Amino acid sequence: MCEYVIEMKNISKNFPGTKALDDVTFQLQKGEIHALVGENGAGKSTLMNILTGQFLMDSGSIFLEGKPVWFSSPKDALAKCIVLVPQELNLVQELSVAENIFLGNEIIKKKLVDWKSTYEEAKRLLAALDVHVDVAQPVKKLSPAYQQLVSIARALAYLPKVLILDEPTAVLTTNEKENLFKSMQNLKKQGTSIVFISHHLDEVMEQTDRVTIMRDGRVVKVVNTSEITKEEMINLMAGKKVEKTKRVKRKVSDEIFFDVRNLTRKGEFEDISFNIRKGEILCVAGLVGAGRTEIFKCAFGITSKEPGGKIFIEGKEARINSPIDAIRYGIGYVSEERRHDGITPNMSVMENMMLPSYGELKKHGLIDYAKVISITNDYIQSFRIKTPTRDTLIKNLSGGNQQKVIVARWMAKGIKMLIMDEPTRGIDVNAKGEIHNLIKELADKGVAIVVISSEMEEVLALADRIMVVHRGKISGYINDVDTATEEDVLKVAFQ
Repeated sequence: MCEYVIEMKNISKNFPGTKALDDVTFQLQKGEIHALVGENGAGKSTLMNILTGQFLMDSGSIFLEGKPVWFSSPKDALAKCIVLVPQELNLVQELSVAENIFLGNEIIKKKLVDWKSTYEEAKRLLAALDVHVDVAQPVKKLSPAYQQLVSIARALAYLPKVLILDEPTAVLTTNEKENLFKSMQNLKKQGTSIVFISHHLDEVMEQTDRVTIMRDGRVVKVVNTSEITKEEMINLMAGKKVEKTKRVKRKVSDEIFFDVRNLTRKGEFEDISFNIRKGEILCVAGLVGAGRTEIFKCAFGITSKEPGGKIFIEGKEARINSPIDAIRYGIGYVSEERRHDGITPNMSVMENMMLPSYGELKKHGLIDYAKVISITNDYIQSFRIKTPTRDTLIKNLSGGNQQKVIVARWMAKGIKMLIMDEPTRGIDVNAKGEIHNLIKELADKGVAIVVISSEMEEVLALADRIMVVHRGKISGYINDVDTATEEDVLKVAFQ
């Protein structure tokens, strides 16, 4: 019997201007949880996209239980029970939970969909993840965390022989993560092989049996998880010793830039009042679903507020009824859903960066492209954006570099305040440190920064002040961040 359920040998893949995979060999044993780690752009997702038929390899071979296979489409891989749960949600928002779980994999009886069995089986698959929701409701009514669990349930419906989880815990709460890990261990006992892609190395250390570490499209090490430390993993991923983001006490102006009073949006948050000073990094902490994102979407004009709530900018009342209004007041917004709400995938790095600024860069009624190119080049250099050229499609950049382009977009626009929702979600350790340094540099230049984050380590490393939100209300602040701990933040949340 073959030792490996999957064996990928000497896989290479090129994209325009980039060698994504260079002679990669990856081996997956039956009934193991195998971590695939590396910085953004290391080639992890590309390798798994080849395994699942999303991409065609340029060279190499794939073996399933010792027999050669060729997957020219995802349908081919699904037929062999190889299933990928991607990092980005790919659900049909208007369809029900049950319909999404069995989309393309319908339960048929007498040539018709057996809806009774569909609903019952959807409930059973979700219950295995400790999720209990109305499976007949549209999936768009669920939170991002629950939608992620629906995506995993859809994968389980295929009875996978190989299950690939790409950053599955990014939007999950602690309890939801624990339930997912229990399900993973149960699947392992049943003989399912799992590929676990994650930047959360604590999870890798706790949940996996072996680790394949990638860097720059190549495999640098394959090792039993018990035989390597987290620090060794980080250094191998980066090719150098990576320093953690260190907390630096900063002097912040007393001048208030943004002042919110009695902001309410029914069903989401109630009577919210806070302010942020020029050059301050205000970190917003709280559990997933506490209402943090909803508050700042409303403050930015994405959603409407109830009558009575007011916003003041530099002491004067501001009327923000849309994102266009907010931008006019000098406010930028970086969404937590970078690929859906942040970038335009089929446009270049330059176009994504400069799109909001074209109106101010005109000469004789036409866009001054010499100026546009000059500004783009300056930000690519100063923000250390790794891209073959400014004309490269942004979708071909790593997550960390996409995030830098989005931040550069707002700086090119000359904003005075930047709201960043989960700014380092899905970003590797090294790129995370670069984003943190960028945030501090912007604040040092007087930009007011709001960072909404579920990562306590990030909050404690960046914040000048922490605002804690719980169940749609501000439960308190932590002003002395130098001595604060994760436990202190949780105490404020539940007080």
